[in-house]
Amino acid sequence: MNTFIKAGVIGGLALIVTIAAQPLIASSTEAAGKSNWKIGRVYNRLVCNACHRLDGGTVTSPYDRKKAEWSAYFKADQHAKGGTVNSSAKYYASQEYRSSIQKENKAAAKFLKVPSEEMMAHVIEFYIHGAKDSDTPARCQ
Repeated sequence: MNTFIKAGVIGGLALIVTIAAQPLIASSTEAAGKSNWKIGRVYNRLVCNACHRLDGGTVTSPYDRKKAEWSAYFKADQHAKGGTVNSSAKYYASQEYRSSIQKENKAAAKFLKVPSEEMMAHVIEFYIHGAKDSDTPARCQ
């Protein structure tokens, strides 16, 4: 029984250490400039798709292209057939754009402090992560 208690205590201590280290891991990942497809997905759904659906438009899904095609699209930085304000894809992930729509879009307001380059990296990661030829192809909802 003492072994079980010791194991529980050791396990409990390991859990405490893991939880305490979690913020350090997250901040070091951010500091390294690591993009997060999950943040890109949230931004895409709540900011990008909100605009794409206006006036009967359609959303752009990661599944619409292969990884290489998405990489070329973002490298070219051309917002496809639209972009009523700006033809740059980067513009739509920028703090400037988020600031301009923050009154109408709560998600844009929430993400306002995220640097433009970081948000763009998250969006790109989402599209690459869900591309047609990825291990996790995804369609927009």
